[in-house]
Amino acid sequence: MTEQPRILLIRPSALGDVFRSVPLVASLSRAFPETPIDWVVQEEFSDAIRAHPAVSRVIGFPRRRLQHWWRSPPAMATGWRFFRGLRGNYAVAIDAQGLARSGLMAFASGADRRIGFADAAEGAWLGYNARIPVAADLSAVDRMLGLLEGAGIEPIADSRLRVPEDAEAGWSAWRSASLGTAGFVALAPTSRWTSKEWPADHWCRLVEGLLRERLAERIVLLGAPSETAILRELAGDRDEVVVMAGAGPLAMSMAAVRDATLLVANDSAMLHAAVGFDVPLVGLFGPTDPAISGPYGRVSDCIASPLADPAIHYRDRGIGDRLMRAIPVDEVLGACRERLVAGQSESRT
Repeated sequence: MTEQPRILLIRPSALGDVFRSVPLVASLSRAFPETPIDWVVQEEFSDAIRAHPAVSRVIGFPRRRLQHWWRSPPAMATGWRFFRGLRGNYAVAIDAQGLARSGLMAFASGADRRIGFADAAEGAWLGYNARIPVAADLSAVDRMLGLLEGAGIEPIADSRLRVPEDAEAGWSAWRSASLGTAGFVALAPTSRWTSKEWPADHWCRLVEGLLRERLAERIVLLGAPSETAILRELAGDRDEVVVMAGAGPLAMSMAAVRDATLLVANDSAMLHAAVGFDVPLVGLFGPTDPAISGPYGRVSDCIASPLADPAIHYRDRGIGDRLMRAIPVDEVLGACRERLVAGQSESRT
């Protein structure tokens, strides 16, 4: 019996970009409702998309295990097995990342039609036989949807996320033990890049303001396990502030965002998760443009640094936190107040 043709979606990383790619799988599912869709995603990020009803199979990309592959025979063997394993009965492969490794994945899939950006970086375009020109000045989501539209696939802007059911019990137990029945505001204060990070002293003042004005009963600090010490320092000895980093898998952090009354975050992954769960948010932006990399459809919920300059790149370590520090605490607290009061009014109607 011949295997049914499938679709391969390639968007391995970063986590925020994985969240932002959900409209692609929703669009593909609506356009081809009978066709199974596989998604290549970095192993650590599988929780982000494995519960989505349009995803038939998650293919974990072992990025961490492939580090320094050129000097590690075991890593070389892992890479060989991964790329060889991508070969399947694919009618279409779509590379929404546009880097050398993702272009190679598209080529390795052997798909009849391999779709990618005409201007894909690092020579990734060599892996495609359908190279789609898409304007570079669009938001990240619109740019990816433009890739589909250019390939003749009608796009839909459906960003809805789902928390895997197997994570609900762990989340409920943690919430009960750490928060009781209290409602909470979630904060994501960290970033891989100092240039994108609102300073710790600003976060501390925001926490104090939220608690002083009774805008939050509890505050949950989200982050990676490696950031636990930093977040504990920020929490200090306040009983109302709880660090969740390291408490469970990614799916539990997703559940925390889903159930929060508000999320405040730098330009980071959880900001995009808030979009997927339709949660009130305040996004803080310095060297990046919220119209390009901000929460999709929620640019008005973002506060940009008054020092923002399109000529400054977030990878320039010389700028430190100068741009982010210029975002006033009072303005952020005021935005939080506005969102929370509006949310309380809606819940009463």
